[in-house]
Amino acid sequence: MIRRNENGREPARRGNARPFHELPGARRRVRWRRLGGFVTLVIGLSVLLASGVVFSVVPGAVEEARAFRAAVECGGPAEGEPREAREGRDCLWSVNATVRSVTINKKSNSRDYRLFLSSPDGVPEELSLLGDGPVLKRLGSGDRVGVTMWRDRAVAITHGGLTQDGIDDPEGMPEISTGIGLVLLVAGGCLLYLGGHLVVRARDVAEHGLPPFYKDLSGGAVGASLGAMPAVIAGNAAAGSAADPVAGPVVTAAVWLALALVVAVLVRLWRGFLRP
Repeated sequence: MIRRNENGREPARRGNARPFHELPGARRRVRWRRLGGFVTLVIGLSVLLASGVVFSVVPGAVEEARAFRAAVECGGPAEGEPREAREGRDCLWSVNATVRSVTINKKSNSRDYRLFLSSPDGVPEELSLLGDGPVLKRLGSGDRVGVTMWRDRAVAITHGGLTQDGIDDPEGMPEISTGIGLVLLVAGGCLLYLGGHLVVRARDVAEHGLPPFYKDLSGGAVGASLGAMPAVIAGNAAAGSAADPVAGPVVTAAVWLALALVVAVLVRLWRGFLRP
């Protein structure tokens, strides 16, 4: 077993121990570590760019949620009305449809909640939902449901006096997009930093192994990413009670930042005081 000092390095060699660069395969090990660093850099940069793309859709999602809130009920489109005109209708109308089948899969790794309909033209024949209640679990083949349409989207289903939102409901999307962007931002930043360090310090890593802060940084990134889930929940609650849906992503980001700071403090305490 090789003992290392508190910085993660081996103690200085004594006697006639050969230096690292004279060991067999030393250069190859350094090259592989540096190559791994470059690959990690590329992945980190790609993830950061993806986070920028996700953040760029948040303003549009807020505008859609705002327009959806302002939409009023109206009569359905006239028979024979062009599809382009239907998609531009910025109001809510209800269409009756018949259930063909229901899919409910609650397995943690493949959750699937779908409703298959026999519906009029312009109404999707397949709807995805976020859960099985309160409506989906009550439905069976042949049941009649009301489908609430907005623009070209089915945003809710109604049956027996109960309503369940569909996955195309614009409300909630600003907070979800913000949460996804924050997770990608943390992951990309962590990968970029670790990749850069591995490229610059490839020889040290090849000789002494990964320094302890790699594990600390990775654990902190995972903890900060997990904080996006409660942040999105808080953002949804804020958006639901606020007059403007822009409150949703703002609260999501604020709550996430507070949780990320808590994670950073805990990691610091673990590294500085609790680790033997």
